Amino acid sequence: MTKQAFATAATALAANTAEAGDMPGIQMAAFEALERFCIQHGIEVQRSVDLADFTYLRAGGTAHVVVFPNTPAQVASVQGFLHQSNLQSKVIGNTSNLLFLDDETYSVLLCTTKMNKIVYDAANGVIAADGGAMMPDLARVALWNAVAGFEGLEGIPGTIGGGIFMNAGAYGFELKDPFLRAEMVHPDGTMRMYEAAEFKLSHRSSILRKESKGSIVVRAYFRAEKGDAEKIYRRMELYHSKRHKYQDFFYPNLGSIYSGSPYRALAHRDPVFRLLSALYYFFRYEFKLFHREAPINRKWLNDLVLKRFDFKYDIQPFSDKTLNCLVNRGQGTAEMVRFIEQLGELSDGRIPLENEIVRPF
Repeated sequence: MTKQAFATAATALAANTAEAGDMPGIQMAAFEALERFCIQHGIEVQRSVDLADFTYLRAGGTAHVVVFPNTPAQVASVQGFLHQSNLQSKVIGNTSNLLFLDDETYSVLLCTTKMNKIVYDAANGVIAADGGAMMPDLARVALWNAVAGFEGLEGIPGTIGGGIFMNAGAYGFELKDPFLRAEMVHPDGTMRMYEAAEFKLSHRSSILRKESKGSIVVRAYFRAEKGDAEKIYRRMELYHSKRHKYQDFFYPNLGSIYSGSPYRALAHRDPVFRLLSALYYFFRYEFKLFHREAPINRKWLNDLVLKRFDFKYDIQPFSDKTLNCLVNRGQGTAEMVRFIEQLGELSDGRIPLENEIVRPF
């Protein structure tokens, strides 16, 4: 989009907001201007979105506007318009680690999930993936082309852009391992290519998480090294089955709340729990006594946590499979936030928070 077009849109917005008079009217005029801009440029847009129907956790209030660009150029156009209009916004992907609050209203959400192409370039040994493509889809494209190194992404319900934001990974794999470079759109609508080293990827962190908030990964490039398709498939099958043992697949959830084990963190606080939990793991996993496989084989340990640490809830906010998986049983987000904060306080900051509590803006 040209600077002149931006200026025209901004002038129209100013005229509308001047007529509105009060702050709610000004905001409504700004949202209407954004909606018109998106329609004029062929960008999907929705108004007054119920986040309880939209988000991965099936919780939250209302978003005034949700925009769904499907190309990097559309992302740049929307970012430029938002910058010119001084509209507050948040970039989202699959929302699989975002907790939006009930009865709250949010301004503008820019959702990347419609921007989801993945292309394997065999000649150059590279996989290019849009920022809104899902990480399990990237793992499957790698499998289909006998490319190794992406197996750990199986089952992680997030986008490539979100994965780079927090350097996602599992089972000894991190996204930074095959990562080469990525195109980013900044809040002012400018776009630039960055090499992997510039993202400063480390365990569950990147420069995007620390400094460059509001910038969007629109396309990422990964090294594609050939492997044995059968071995790749077996690893993915193994990781898939392991994930089912500790992640909830029946209730809406946000996966792991914290990066690390809250059980170990709590054991540092209470010597009785440390002893009992150590015996539990010793007999179950070392000697494999009472080791009948069951998806909820940690329920006894979870019940012990409730007794030892005075957790009191009318509706249990975590999965029976693990204390570290927040689930939505209809308890409301206030109770979810209380549980996250209580668990974090009892853990004495030993484990970093992976989920994000999204405050209204």
